Amino acid sequence: MTDEDFWREIGSDSLFNKARREFSSACARIEQVGQQRQTISPITMRRMEFEAVEKILALYGIVARSK
Repeated sequence: MTDEDFWREIGSDSLFNKARREFSSACARIEQVGQQRQTISPITMRRMEFEAVEKILALYGIVARSK
């Protein structure tokens, strides 16, 4: 991705940028939880990762799993 491509995407409302924002937000939530005195279990952390992936896939109309 060129700098020009980057600036065009970062300021857009594209699905690609929405997915990036969701990814960034999930990373921040997971990092924040990891900094707490009582950290979460590895299973809970992976669950948070799966939830983030589900949200990103949903942006593209993909259902990750049946509920």
